[in-house]
Amino acid sequence: MVLLLGFISVVCSMFFYCQALRSGLGLKRWACAGLVFGPFIWPMFCMKKRMKVNELFGFNVLILKA
Repeated sequence: MVLLLGFISVVCSMFFYCQALRSGLGLKRWACAGLVFGPFIWPMFCMKKRMKVNELFGFNVLILKA
């Protein structure tokens, strides 16, 4: 059980590192958060990414991902 939790933490850390790299957020900060909190950090990551987009483009801009 402990080995499984350790594996999930490492996988989440790598996942959040890659997502932060792709989003332009702090790499080490999100990798460490993923290592410590695991998948429970996902809502906070999405909110931070949305705040970053709103900071760059404003609130009244439509952004489509094609």
